[in-house]
Amino acid sequence: MVRKLKIYLDASIPSAFYDKGNPLRQKITRNWWENLMYEKYEIYISQVTDAELNETEDPNLKHKLLKLVEPIQVLSVPEEAEDLAQVYIENEIIPEDYPEDALHIAVTTLYELDVLVSWNFQHLVNLETRRKIKAVNLLKGLKEIEIASPEELGGGKYV
Repeated sequence: MVRKLKIYLDASIPSAFYDKGNPLRQKITRNWWENLMYEKYEIYISQVTDAELNETEDPNLKHKLLKLVEPIQVLSVPEEAEDLAQVYIENEIIPEDYPEDALHIAVTTLYELDVLVSWNFQHLVNLETRRKIKAVNLLKGLKEIEIASPEELGGGKYV
């Protein structure tokens, strides 16, 4: 039996589940979540993801988001993750104004998960970020991770 990939969701994934402002992204996310996510992957979020979802201003939406992620295991953010996130920022991989993005990468790396799943193409899901993260992790003797969107993980086949 093939082991399930361990994946980490940043806040953009559950948020896209309810985002009517981007219907295609919502459809891909919902189809991936409902048809593939739990079947193919071990799913994790972190205290960072949870905190970002808790910042949702609309109380009804916040309730739906927290209910959606309720069955997912929440990983703590150890001090080492804070330190590694700072390395990603110091190496200009992630802008210093977006420390949460660096923390998502650090948590994925330190818990030795396989894939960070995000819809954040500006800071996370792009070739330059992936290459720089791989280089830093290799130099530090850390696990190589992938960063992908739900579409890259099969969600697009349901569109």
